[in-house]
Amino acid sequence: MKLSNFEQWIEDKVLERGQGYFKKGKILNLTTSDEIQYTALVDGSKVYRVNIYINGDVVVNAYCDCPYDLNKYCKHKAAVLYALRDKRPERHDLAVIEEQEKKSVNSILQSQNKEDLINIILDLTEEFPDIEKRLIFKFSPDKEEISSAKKLIQEYITGAKRKGFINWRHIGQALKGADLTLQKAQSKLDAGDTQNAVLLSLTVLTPVVKMLQHADDSDGSAGSIINWALRILEKAVSASVKLLPEKEQKKLFEAILKELQKAVYDDWSDWRYDLLRICTHFSHHQEIRKKLEKQLDNLLEKSGTSWNANYDQKEVKLIQLEIIETCEGLDEARKFIYENINISEFRKKAIVMELDSADYKNVIQLCLEGESADQAYPGLVKEWKEYRYQAYEILGDIEKQRELARELLYKNEFKYYQKLKELYPVIEWEAALREIVEEFRRDKHQPSAYVSILIEEDLKAELLCYCQDHMMVITEYYPYLIKDFTKEVTDVFIQYIHQSADEAADRKKYRKVCDLIKIYKKACGTIPSHQLITDLRDRHKKRPAFLEELARIR
Repeated sequence: MKLSNFEQWIEDKVLERGQGYFKKGKILNLTTSDEIQYTALVDGSKVYRVNIYINGDVVVNAYCDCPYDLNKYCKHKAAVLYALRDKRPERHDLAVIEEQEKKSVNSILQSQNKEDLINIILDLTEEFPDIEKRLIFKFSPDKEEISSAKKLIQEYITGAKRKGFINWRHIGQALKGADLTLQKAQSKLDAGDTQNAVLLSLTVLTPVVKMLQHADDSDGSAGSIINWALRILEKAVSASVKLLPEKEQKKLFEAILKELQKAVYDDWSDWRYDLLRICTHFSHHQEIRKKLEKQLDNLLEKSGTSWNANYDQKEVKLIQLEIIETCEGLDEARKFIYENINISEFRKKAIVMELDSADYKNVIQLCLEGESADQAYPGLVKEWKEYRYQAYEILGDIEKQRELARELLYKNEFKYYQKLKELYPVIEWEAALREIVEEFRRDKHQPSAYVSILIEEDLKAELLCYCQDHMMVITEYYPYLIKDFTKEVTDVFIQYIHQSADEAADRKKYRKVCDLIKIYKKACGTIPSHQLITDLRDRHKKRPAFLEELARIR
């Protein structure tokens, strides 16, 4: 689930209590060392420890040591989620925290002898098998940690299945083994053990990718775990090139190559390409480079029969370019870029390359060819035009800048309005502005750039006409008009509110009408709003729910 909208995944009663905990300052402290794992102490019937794992905006996993087990999320977890999203976690002073810590598990354990501690742990593992799994994995010998990781990952995935499928509510449970494995991989990486960091990260990939075939990953948790594994791999491999002898580097390359060749990636090709990009770090070794290029050639050949052939070819060629840039230098890279100029990413690279070398005429030619070739892709066409404008700007070609800036402005690129204005002397701008406004007026679907120009140039009569044609925008633009066009603004509001009321058919829509009336009251005054409410009551006597909502307006 996402941190930005976690409420939709948690029961209302739990959310209410969690929010209450957060607002009352029951989160004693909230810390993180890596902006992935967050640890909090929450003051409940006793002090509970909460761990939340976040990747970007995605909540990957959450743990609380309270006894609540009716659902995945308890009020303590909910409280911490509110604090994390708010970015202002409530804190008590140090004296309160120290007082609570006296009662914490840490102080209890420290007071026990070794034999008692062993018995406590054994009792806990018998009652909570999950603890046993974690302990066995955490303290497994190095030679067994890969097999232990595989077993742990699969046990959690299997245990989360219900009738062969993993519901979104159980995704976090399914990923616990992968999460623990990646924590260990990260610790290995931090300690400089790049080899085992790579091998542990690879261990996560296949079972989690396979899991996606029979799981609801609508909140992106599994995808986040995979991306986390890939980030650790990238860092570990880039570091290993500097740290490890060639023989060990070859072993790591073979391990990654073996992983990306698995059929499971046929339906998840982006992750295969990510693994191939990671492999390019080893491409300075001639033998490795040959194997990597052979793999890329095979994928390029297969892409001809792919339903997504253009995308696959583009990704493979971009990886080939990375190898050429690493091993052969800029001249060969430039040659390869122009050989593949019809691929948009290569055209961008060529344009940037020519901008850097100040060959602006070539930039313009590349852009014009791109605009012609990519007419079916408006986003790309706009990009080529913006690069072309940049070249005209550097060359000082005023007429071409004016022509292209207008073209982009009419496509709702408001940033070109100010550029265009600066290209005209003051005495010429008024005539140019009239032409621009008239051009927009002729468009049946005037974009937001048109309204922005009217506001910027203080063209209030034209803005009023726009509001009369698009009544719903009066709530946004009345502050610019109310002083000079009080009656006209009032008329637009009344017409819009009456129309909205006529179309409303349930309480939710009635409330929206009432919200409009409140804005009308703010814009035009209390007396006119009371008169409008009276008119609406008379007009909608047979709508008791609407009358109730109208009565609530203050």
